[in-house]
Amino acid sequence: MRNKLVIFSFIGSTIAPAILATTHFPFPIALFSFILAFSVVIMTYFLVKVEWKEGGLSIYVERIGKIPYLVFIVSWITSYYLYVIYTVVYIPYYVLNLDGLEAIILTVIISVSVYLLTIMRKAIYAFPFIFFSQVALVLPIGWKVSISHVPLPITSLFTNILSSSLITVCITLSTFINGDKSFSNYIPIAYMIGGSMLFYSSFLSPNIISSYGVAIGNYGLILAELYALNNLLEYRGISTKVRGLLNTLIIPFSLIGNLNYSLFYNTLIVPSLVALYLSLSVLSFSSVKLLGKLLLPATLTSLALFIYGRPKITSLKINL
Repeated sequence: MRNKLVIFSFIGSTIAPAILATTHFPFPIALFSFILAFSVVIMTYFLVKVEWKEGGLSIYVERIGKIPYLVFIVSWITSYYLYVIYTVVYIPYYVLNLDGLEAIILTVIISVSVYLLTIMRKAIYAFPFIFFSQVALVLPIGWKVSISHVPLPITSLFTNILSSSLITVCITLSTFINGDKSFSNYIPIAYMIGGSMLFYSSFLSPNIISSYGVAIGNYGLILAELYALNNLLEYRGISTKVRGLLNTLIIPFSLIGNLNYSLFYNTLIVPSLVALYLSLSVLSFSSVKLLGKLLLPATLTSLALFIYGRPKITSLKINL
């Protein structure tokens, strides 16, 4: 894969800039969250310089040992498969505030479209549209000035900084493609773009059009996750039939979510995020050994964030 625009758009979509542009965090929280989360970006950047293939993060963990690899692979697949299913329901009901038949129809459209793009192996080529359209929809044109205030007491400020730092963890999905190491600079560039949107959201209140950008941003995350998941499974020798079954089941599973979307979402998000932070904690621990002492501050900061993320999941209100 050598198409620069496609690769950059894929990486940019894992940041979900439209979601960042509508967070409306107080500026101190946005600033310190950006700085803390940059540790994950640094870790990801240097990992793809080691090796950048469809096996993604699993390649790096496998170098450390069989047990860390097995823990990572099971928890990572579990996390992102659940994420794909519940986010299909999240978009119509929580992002666009739809209900009834409209929400059901959109659930079908989302699940079927990501399924078709995945099995046709064309998913990667959808990301230029996904990335640039969501950015266009959250440009602060016509937004009202609305300064978000710092929460008190100071413990609340600290908690919000740590929690919001976890928003950008999906940039690690960018490792699950057959990339050229010369394109590794796209990772920090994409993060800077997302960061700029995180900052202006502190001072502006988004308009109603931005919700469509957020919907596209979440759709992009679903597609990126399913694309990365299929790349990983294929890289590890999982048969086409098994991959096809997992892709197909997303449609009926997401339709079940329409029966009680709130219960469905709240039930799946907890094990999904527990598994996510477990897998990324294993990754960060492995990266300490793999990347050496020079990058020790970045890898240890990432490890601390992921360890922190596990006990905070039940109170996390942002769809990561």
